[in-house]
Amino acid sequence: MDPPDHETYGQPMSLKDLGEKAKQYNWNPRIGFKYWARAADTIHNEAQVYYEEGNVAQAYVFFLRYSLLVLDHLGKHPQAQELDARRAARPLQKRMPAVIEKLEELRPQVDASHDAWLKITAAQRDQVREGLGLGSNTYSRHAARDAALSWNHVSPAKILDASEHQELAVEMANSRRRRQAGLTEEEERRRRGAGFWAGWNQQQSQDSNQSGARYMDDDELRRQMEATRRQLDSAGDRDSSRWSETESDAVPSTSYYYPSINKSSSVRYEGLPSSPKPQPARPPKESLNRVPPPVSRAPTLPRKEPLNPPPRDESRSALSPAPTLPPKVKENTKEKRITFRPAAYLENGEPLRPVFVPNQLRKQFLLAAANNTRRNLEMCGILCGELVNNALFITHLVIPRQKCTSDTCETEDEASLLEYCINNGLSVIGWIHTHPTQTCFMSSRDLHTQAGYQAMMPESIAIVCAPRHEPSWGIFRLTHPPGLNHVLQCDHNDTFHQHTIDNLYIEIGQQPPTHVYESKSLEFEVTDLRQTS
Repeated sequence: MDPPDHETYGQPMSLKDLGEKAKQYNWNPRIGFKYWARAADTIHNEAQVYYEEGNVAQAYVFFLRYSLLVLDHLGKHPQAQELDARRAARPLQKRMPAVIEKLEELRPQVDASHDAWLKITAAQRDQVREGLGLGSNTYSRHAARDAALSWNHVSPAKILDASEHQELAVEMANSRRRRQAGLTEEEERRRRGAGFWAGWNQQQSQDSNQSGARYMDDDELRRQMEATRRQLDSAGDRDSSRWSETESDAVPSTSYYYPSINKSSSVRYEGLPSSPKPQPARPPKESLNRVPPPVSRAPTLPRKEPLNPPPRDESRSALSPAPTLPPKVKENTKEKRITFRPAAYLENGEPLRPVFVPNQLRKQFLLAAANNTRRNLEMCGILCGELVNNALFITHLVIPRQKCTSDTCETEDEASLLEYCINNGLSVIGWIHTHPTQTCFMSSRDLHTQAGYQAMMPESIAIVCAPRHEPSWGIFRLTHPPGLNHVLQCDHNDTFHQHTIDNLYIEIGQQPPTHVYESKSLEFEVTDLRQTS
């Protein structure tokens, strides 16, 4: 791939460039309708998150891609007229008026950033690139084509490396979930502990609850997070994404502000009385005669004031410095919007956003699959999660209704799975399945399944668990090129078949850099849709 000119690093893309980028997805009618329906919902979720975070260019790309997929392609799919497909398509089509409205809103903002870039000097552009962390290296050459890293003159971003700031990234994701659910951290743990394995047999429920309790115990990080929240409350911080540039790469927890922290109480400023006390009838005159406070000291409000001050004191209260504090905080946080840079790149240079996986997820999935494994039946689960600051977090393991054999597992009732994802605002990030009788690898059937995930989300992963062999697990993706294109063009209908080329997939982590990180702190839930009516 030819490197772009240095002047293009960090340059906002034009509407035409973003439109072309929105069209860059691998539409293929051989992929089942259910995969495209899931992909469309995921694209909408990503667009909405980028929109809320102020990432204008990326939001425009994803909203436009969603409209192209729903309006131009889904209706032409060979399975589009089937009952399940029509059920899955209805909520996707209902969103279209709102999506078109968002696109109309974003267009002038995209133009404004592009025009502002053209008007600034070369020295100013160099300063912007330096602030974005872009230099003359391989990362920068790829980043020049990444809409997520486009400069935004209204809401510039601080771009961070997720591998160096994993604790920050995970706490942002956890805080976002708690805020959306309206729960405190302790309430969230109790809720998950109470209903984590509802409907399972008693022994499995005990094992999973104990395991969940172990990995979610409070540690030093969480205590530091609580200290940070208290500091934010006392300072009156009302914004969402502040970053301190003066701290080291180690990122102590007291050096940054999270974008999703709930306030437990109203803002208070030191020096203001918490509640007025009743005063005697005459003492106000005596207090004025005895201690006449000068007007020049009034803004600091160091002393208690009488309940019924004379007119002079009313003018002093108007000089209080408290109302001026929130604008300063907002101004600083506006300049420190955080975006995590891509963690790696595909073979064709397409960016791969960081993906965070709970390190207890495999254990919980194997507990869910234990009955099938004993009977030599495969089982699969869907890895769902959220997008936060250009990083993906797997927060839900969903066990769908499925048909299982010794060598395959096929999801059923796709509309219920899609409805669950829509109701919970979840994106599908990949899948996990067992090989009860085989080793840890990707079969030809697995490759075709993975193509359905990876065609629209290049970061999608496949986790294979082979509990009776060593290695007992692996995380995989298709190469691109040649793997993804070759599998999409394969027209074999038999379940297992040979492909004519090698290097179709790789095991993530075996060839650095990797875009997948395991976290012991990332909160997640398990939902078994097989038990619902």
